[in-house]
Amino acid sequence: MRVGGWRSLWLRGLFTLGVASLSYLLGAAVVYFKLPTSAILDDAFLGGQAWAERRQAADVPVDLDVPAARVGIDRLEWTFDGYTAYTTNHGSQAVLINMRGDVVHRWTAQYRDVWPKPTHVADPVPNGHVYYFDCHIYPNGDLLTVSHGAGDTPYGYGLARLDKDSKVLWTYSANVHHSVDVREDGVIYVLTQKMVREVPKGLEWIATPCLVDYIVLLSPDGKELKSIPILEAFRDSPFASFLAPPEGHSGLAWDVLHTNRASVLTKKLAPRFPRFKPGDALISIRELDALAVIDIEKGVVVWAACGPWRGQHDPQFLDNGRLLVFDNRGFGRASRVLEYDPATQACPWVYSSENSPPFMSSIQGRAQRLANGNTLIVNSKDGDLYEVTAAKEVVWSCACRAHVPWARRFRPSELPFVHGDSHARP
Repeated sequence: MRVGGWRSLWLRGLFTLGVASLSYLLGAAVVYFKLPTSAILDDAFLGGQAWAERRQAADVPVDLDVPAARVGIDRLEWTFDGYTAYTTNHGSQAVLINMRGDVVHRWTAQYRDVWPKPTHVADPVPNGHVYYFDCHIYPNGDLLTVSHGAGDTPYGYGLARLDKDSKVLWTYSANVHHSVDVREDGVIYVLTQKMVREVPKGLEWIATPCLVDYIVLLSPDGKELKSIPILEAFRDSPFASFLAPPEGHSGLAWDVLHTNRASVLTKKLAPRFPRFKPGDALISIRELDALAVIDIEKGVVVWAACGPWRGQHDPQFLDNGRLLVFDNRGFGRASRVLEYDPATQACPWVYSSENSPPFMSSIQGRAQRLANGNTLIVNSKDGDLYEVTAAKEVVWSCACRAHVPWARRFRPSELPFVHGDSHARP
């Protein structure tokens, strides 16, 4: 090629690069200064992100057959015998097993069978990539399910109530995510999320568009009763400083709070927590590494704390006046479970795999205090369940051989719909 030809090609490339750079800068300026076309660019950016995440999810093969659970350790003289329910990332289903790992019941309802034409999720991922993230089982076998769409934005896919035969009783069509809990009077607490382009007054430094969270109360038949925006609940409280960005940080992540749990304070446990009222909600905010309690009547945060945990999940009120927390990032290279005393800020009990191989679940994870003082631990990432004593001895273990977002142990009397030849310990 002649020198003039190379020069012409080089100039054309330089011109193209210049136009692309100028377009990028103009687009960034439009978004930054919120000019009239910024919403269109916002949608394009979010659409591109969701498309990329969805492509990644679509590339992962999904087997809808849940692998059989395999019980390993089983020291029957120390276990809290009952039925263990769990979900996996193998489609929309929940499984109930006995202490031997045998399946005694199963619920399954694929997303498009529940929502044939969803109005709250514009373009759902394939059925195989929608799974139950959290559940609540009623004594008659009805099941509340919180569905997540793997790799989608927002990922909350809705709440449904199924009967014991997996027939849909009702749905709540909103971006419900992560959590469901039920008060003694049947009122349901869930978390919802919305993509917004404007943040509450006084929080304008938060970059938009962003994903924000709400606590929503529903009637037993799924009708919305109340919605509390969590950003405003912090802003209007003495704990507003929790929303301040770290020094040298331009703002919070686009998923501003990533609230991953809302647990109800029951009337039975309320005397153990005199600072709070029955019906208050204990929430976990992963992006802030914070726990908080929201007064549901007033809609404000009345207590909040950052502790030794990082990226935590599934906090619960305990009958000893403490909180149980799954500390995802734990200490070093392992996750752990903490008992945290909100009065003294101490952690009187910590389980970090003293008598079993270290477990690490960088996301999700659960812990449940059982009636005999044992603790059921859910290592979501590896799909392992452990029952440990107060002395930190592993007395029961189960490999579910799949990612496990949720698991919970039930005493047989809590699930009278399980009958016939099904026994917790056959």
